[in-house]
Amino acid sequence: MGLNIRLLHGDKCVINGAVITCKSQRTTLSVENFAQVIRAPEILDEKDVSTPTERVYFAVQLMLLEPARHDHHRIFFNTVMAQLLYAFENGEILELLHEAISFVEEEDFYQALKRLKRVLDYEKDLLGQMPALEVAG
Repeated sequence: MGLNIRLLHGDKCVINGAVITCKSQRTTLSVENFAQVIRAPEILDEKDVSTPTERVYFAVQLMLLEPARHDHHRIFFNTVMAQLLYAFENGEILELLHEAISFVEEEDFYQALKRLKRVLDYEKDLLGQMPALEVAG
């Protein structure tokens, strides 16, 4: 069973490193075999990377987008993932992180990113619960 990607005019996705842009009103692409796929809304801009989980997500994203630099990005991934595994205590989150590691080892980056998206949501909620710091003036 293939992957169907629906795109509206101007939407973009990346398939095996090639940027695909919808020039018509809308289209559906059917990817019939394994391919590295990411949709534009799922791409994290480097300037927006600020949390530990975002750094891990970004490293996986780079492995998908820049396969020629896979080894470099994998070293970065291993470093930031080790820090993340040390920081989290929630069993469900740790399981998602281990699943992401397995998918990275299989070079199924899309599935790794799906797991990490759930960790990003958890991290966002966690950081949103932190009390604001007051700085004495």
